[in-house]
Amino acid sequence: MHKKLIAAAFGALLSAGANAGFVAIDTFDSGDQSIVLNAVGATDTQTNAERSLSATVDSSTVPPVASTASVVGGILDVTNGTGEISTVTVGWSLAAGIVPAGATGLQFLFTVLESDQNPTSIEFTLDGTQVFSESIPGGTVNDDVAFGIADDLLDAGGFLELTLTGGSGWDLALDSIGLNFVDPETPNPTVPEPISLALVGLGLAGIAGVRRRKA
Repeated sequence: MHKKLIAAAFGALLSAGANAGFVAIDTFDSGDQSIVLNAVGATDTQTNAERSLSATVDSSTVPPVASTASVVGGILDVTNGTGEISTVTVGWSLAAGIVPAGATGLQFLFTVLESDQNPTSIEFTLDGTQVFSESIPGGTVNDDVAFGIADDLLDAGGFLELTLTGGSGWDLALDSIGLNFVDPETPNPTVPEPISLALVGLGLAGIAGVRRRKA
C-alpha cells in the first residue's frame, strides 16, 4: 500500500545525497480506528498508541447524516454524505530526537490517494503553530505532497496535528505520512543503479493498485 511513498522518499534520498534519511510518522497499518457520525454537531475522538483521531459534523443540507473517519488497512479515509461538511483531525506525539542531531533539509511527505470532486483543505500544526496549509483540488489521485520545515523545529519533539475539511460532501483518502532529512552522521552507502531503478519501479507499480469507491 505504501510503495509509492517509499519510492518518493527513496528518490528524495538519491537526489539529496546518499546520506539522507526517512522516518515514517504514521503508515496507518496499525491501530485501526472508526468514527461514524449521524447528526449535525456530533463529534467523537478516539485515541490509541499510534495517534488520536477526531471528527465533527459541521453542517448538513441533505438528511440523513452519514459522516465517517477511519484508519483501516493502511489508509486514513474520510467520507461525507451529500451536503455534509465535517472537520477531521489526526494527531501524533513526536518524541525529541525523532531525527538525528544536526540533520538538515527536513521535509514532511504524504500521499493523497484519492479525493472526490470537492476541494479539500489540509493544515499541519506543531504545538498549535501552523507549519503547512494547502488546498487539495477535487479529483486528485496518487499525488505526493511535500513541505519543508526549519531544521531545528523538531529538536524538542512536539504534538503534530493534521486538520482536514472541505467542500460540501468531501471525501479524501491519505497514505503514509513521513519525514525526509539529511543525516550528516550516516556514511554514504553505494547504491547500484539496477537496484535503485528497481526500487523506484516497484513504487510506481503500486500506483495502479490503489482505488477507492466514493461512499
